[in-house]
Amino acid sequence: MTAQLQPAITADNLGEAVGKIAAFAALSLHESFPQLDLDQLVETFTRPSATDFLARRFLAGLDGGKTPGEAAGDAGSALMRAWADARNTARAATALTA
Repeated sequence: MTAQLQPAITADNLGEAVGKIAAFAALSLHESFPQLDLDQLVETFTRPSATDFLARRFLAGLDGGKTPGEAAGDAGSALMRAWADARNTARAATALTA
């Protein structure tokens, strides 16, 4: 049996971190692109698929030796890139069918 390393973080702390990462990612995008609706960004970034994505990325960063701030920054950046890629893909698909 192989032992798995568990990060020193409680479920409550993980939930709080994920919530903050989602909020800061939404705020960052809204500040850079004010035409994006902040409430819609928050809703999108707090969906179960997004919070699962953030939690996995954040924990992987901690397990990889990153500080909580570094892990959070990497997770938030990855979420924004994935969101932008999905949005661009949807736009391209819409343009093809128009």
